[in-house]
This record gives sequence, structure tokens and C-alpha cells, in this order.
Amino acid sequence: MTILLSLLLFIGGGLIHNAVAAAPADSFFSTTSEADKQPFTTWLLTENASSYDHTTFLSTTADPTKGMATFWKITDDTFHVAFATMATGWAAFGVAEAGGMFGADVVSFTTANPTVLVDGYILDDRQVRVDTSQDWTLISSVVEDGWIIVEATRKLDTGDTQDNTLKNDKELWGAPSRIIAAWGDTESMSYHGDNRSSSSVRLFADPSSSSSESEALLDMLEKHSDGYFDVVNDAFEIPAQETKYEYLCKSYDELKEQFGGDTTDMTMIGATPIITEKTRQFVHHFIVMAVPSCTNQLGGGENAFKREQIYGWAPGEHGMILPDNVGFPMFDSEFNQAILIEIHYNNPKRISGMEDSSGVRFHYTSTKREYDAAMLQVGDPMLGLRGVAINDGLTQHEFTCGGTCSSLFLDEPVTVLWEKLHMHKTGTRMVNEVIRGGEVFHTAKVEVFDFDQQGGFQPQQDAYQLQAGDSFRTTCYYKDGTVFKEGSQEEMCIGFMLYYPAKKFAGFPFVCPYPGRFPCAEEYVSTDLSDYEGLGREFGTPGKIQLSNDTLFSLPQPPVTSIEPPSPSNSNTDEKMPTPAPITSSQATENPTSTSKAGQATENPTSKAESAKVHCLFVIALSSSAVLFITYV
Repeated sequence: MTILLSLLLFIGGGLIHNAVAAAPADSFFSTTSEADKQPFTTWLLTENASSYDHTTFLSTTADPTKGMATFWKITDDTFHVAFATMATGWAAFGVAEAGGMFGADVVSFTTANPTVLVDGYILDDRQVRVDTSQDWTLISSVVEDGWIIVEATRKLDTGDTQDNTLKNDKELWGAPSRIIAAWGDTESMSYHGDNRSSSSVRLFADPSSSSSESEALLDMLEKHSDGYFDVVNDAFEIPAQETKYEYLCKSYDELKEQFGGDTTDMTMIGATPIITEKTRQFVHHFIVMAVPSCTNQLGGGENAFKREQIYGWAPGEHGMILPDNVGFPMFDSEFNQAILIEIHYNNPKRISGMEDSSGVRFHYTSTKREYDAAMLQVGDPMLGLRGVAINDGLTQHEFTCGGTCSSLFLDEPVTVLWEKLHMHKTGTRMVNEVIRGGEVFHTAKVEVFDFDQQGGFQPQQDAYQLQAGDSFRTTCYYKDGTVFKEGSQEEMCIGFMLYYPAKKFAGFPFVCPYPGRFPCAEEYVSTDLSDYEGLGREFGTPGKIQLSNDTLFSLPQPPVTSIEPPSPSNSNTDEKMPTPAPITSSQATENPTSTSKAGQATENPTSKAESAKVHCLFVIALSSSAVLFITYV
């Protein structure tokens, strides 16, 4: 039987739907009658069903009682998963890079071939391609009375560049895992309509704790904080214009009633977004800064450099919590007597009459923590390239901050907890590198960027240390021509690095902007890429497999040779849907036979297009408009 693997819109970008982790599994599908739910109820009584450590319900946006029940556990180096849904044709489960279909690693099951699982992956053209190496093992399947229940396993790290590695996500200050699901009644996979969902979860959470990202975050903040206060808009009417930046500022005197009087012994240990549901679609992103006061905060001058970013939100982000020994001090110096929130509204249809009360909830403790946190920003955080055109087609833009900057600020090593990578609508890949001794020491990247999936992408990574002399290279790749500017359809390239202990020089926080401010001079290089391979993307390529015995094997080209990456001139997926590509059952893995991993590796040549270099050695003063964007998210 031919399997048509074409999920045109496998998971719509945008909102991350919360999983219902706290509810018992027998409460899932609550509006379904007991008679209709019998196959699922029967399976829940099996020994296999009771062996899983975690369960979550991936509900649809249209109906929270409809969705996919998901169960999992991790033993040694193996991920065990079961997923159940009401469908007669097919079901698919995925591990998503950023919470949506782009950059996702998916496994699919069809009732037409109930002994077969298909291991696939999705780039940025909405095509589900078959992996060269089929790494999922089907354990069991139930197809009964309108139900599909599948149990399967795979290695946490398959060594396959067409798979996403499942990394330890137990620490709440780090990035969670993102999972997606879709299902349907057609014989082969096709457009799912509302039958899809997504969630951020902690796959490695202790069995006794919640695996839901939002629930676990709020539970921990409640346990460790002494209270919270809110800074929110008061029914702000969103203008009927495409782009609007609104500045919301509250001083200590305006806020102190929320935390019970005159106290400056406050340390922020976390923050959570408050988004008005009715106007969620208009809230593009916002950033939060500690500032001296709410007076004259939008002008230029040196004080603009002394604004300290303490939080930022973009679609796909649930909130932030810091380790037990780290926090942001609040209201304890002349530089942090107020909180300024810069909210970017995106209203491309110019809808009028929409009122928004979005903002941030700040969770604090009255006990000072051992280390003060700070945010290092690299790339182009002050939008120094404002007005510079981005050429049509695929382009690469690279910012390099030399080691003299870190040598100035760092008198001791500092620990980087996480990084967030930010671009806008035309961004397609981003890499932030730390270079030490002429070699790349650390890399944070998003292979398939999509703003609507996660506008401030946080890679899953361990904490690491920066040292004096380290340099930074931030590279953004774009797929369409536009301009560097503040608008939603325009572009930015910023890397944010949360670290501790906080470091300053002459009152200035550690930041390396372009153009450079002495001695943090940055080098900027732009390159037009001649082809898709110039992106240097590893995910989705038939790369080399690293086996446990350190023997390297090469993989052949993907079996579906008719599907090619989109050309630069045809990269806008909103204009034209790709043609579904047929895949035969011989390209899938049938239990218990596995596919061998052998063949020829393919190298990705780097474009040798001409580059333009710009050097900036010293900046004495900034225009007021430039200063406005020093801390854009």
C-alpha cells in the first residue's frame, strides 16, 4: 500500500497549547461516551499502559476535549511512547525543534499498514520526508472502533541528522521539549484541519512531578517565591496600523502597594507572561528592562546603555525561572527603580477597536540570592543596521564580537544558563557561537526558524562558562528580501545570553552591539547564498552516523529524490503549497526488521559569494532612534 506522506500543515505555528498533565488518563476525551471510549479504556487497563511514567493530553484548539493522549517513559538510552486518538485513518507524533511543524521529527502510523511505522522529518516547506534511517520500533498497535493506539520506541540520540535528539530537560531554567501531534480519517496522511495539537513538556521530569511545562513552572515559582506583582496595560487600544511599539512603565512607588509596603529587599526569581486571549494574535513580542525611572526613558545618551534587560517574551514562550542561587535584584540601586516593558503590536489587517491588557507577572523573594543574573546581547541588539536592505533570495549576515570585549568585562569566568535567538518573518536559520583560542567552543542554533513557532528560540543545552578573551559570532540567514528595521515584516538578528554573576564596566552592562561601542568593536559581513545548501543546515541532511564503537558510517541520499529543498525564488510557503510526494511501504520500517545505516555521505558546500565588510571602531554618541532598539527581542 502506498503511503502518501504530505502533511501540508502538520502543526500550525503560533500558540503552544498546554498539556493536561495533572488529569488522570481515564478523564481524557471527557465528552466521549463510555461505550465509544471502550477501546481506550480497555487499553488503559493493560500492563503496558500502567508502565509509563508520564501522561499528557494534547488537546485541539477548537475543542479541548478532543485530541491525542500521550504517554512516555525513559529507560537508559531509550524513549518509550504511546499515543491514542479517535481516528480511522492515521496518527502521527513528533518531536519538534521549536514547537511546530517546521524542523520537526515525526513518526506516523496508518491503519492501512498497521505493522509499519514511518520515520520522517519536516523542513520549512511543509513536506514530510522519509528518513534515510528508520529509527522507530513499533511495539504494538490497536485499531478498533474508530481508535488508533500506538506504542513505539527509539533511542534518545539516534545519531541521525534527520532526527531530533531527546535531551535532558529536567532543569526548569533550561528549554523544555516540544511535542506535536496530528491525526485524520483518510487512508493516507493528508491535511488534518483542526486535528492537531502541540505542547511544551518535560520529558525527563521526575515521575512524581508534572511534566507540563506551564504547570511545572508555576508550581516551582509558587514554592520558591514570597509573592508576585504585575505590570500590565490598562485596556490599551491597539492602533489600526501594522506596527506599533507601546512603552509601559511602572515605578517602585506605583508598584509597592502590590507587595505590601516599603521594601527594597526584592529579588526577581522568575517571570510569566500575561497575554490577553482576545488580542493574543496582535502581541508580536515584548521585552522588559530595569530602568532608573519612568521619566525620559525613550531618549538617547549613555543612560540608554545602562538599561538592563531582565525578561523577554515571544510566541511559544511560557515564562522564566532562575536556579536557586541566581536572581535579578530589583529596586536596590539608582538604575532599577522602575520597570519598562516595550510591547510590539502587529496588526497587518489594521483592525480597530481591540483593547489589550497584556503584561508580565514578576515572581520575587525577599532573600537575596548568591549571584546576580544579567543578560548579554550580541549580534545587532541596538539595530545598528536599521535601514540596510536584505537582498532577495537566501542571504547570510554575520556579526563578530572580538575577544577584547569579554576581556574588558570579565575578571572571572561567568556561567551562561541559556540563550535565545531572535529574528522575524524571513529568518530561516540562526547560529550563535562562542570562539575560544581560534576554535568554536560552543554553538547554539535553530536549524529551521519560524517566528510564529517560537520568536525567541531557546535551544536545549547545558550551562557553560565564558572566559575573558572569548569572542562571539552571531549568524542569521534570511530567505526573502526585506530591510533591517523594527517592523513585523522587517528583520532583526539578536542573540540573548542569560548569565551570572552579572558584570559591568564603568556602570555599563556586558553588551556587544553593532556598531561597536569602544572597545567592543564588531565586524559585520553579508553574503548572498547561491543555493539552499549554503544555509549550512545539518537537520534533514543524510549526514554521518556516529555509532557507539566510534566507527563512522555514511548514509545514502533520501529515498524520495523527487523532493528538493525550495529554491530561494520559491521559498514563500504561504504562496504555494508543495505537491504531495508518494512513498512506498518499502521505504518504511516494518516491525521487527530494521534498516541498515550505510551509504555515501553528502557534503554541504558553503557559498563563495562576494561579501561586504563593515568595520566600526568607535562610537561616541547615538541618535535617540538608535538607542530605542538596544534591547529588542
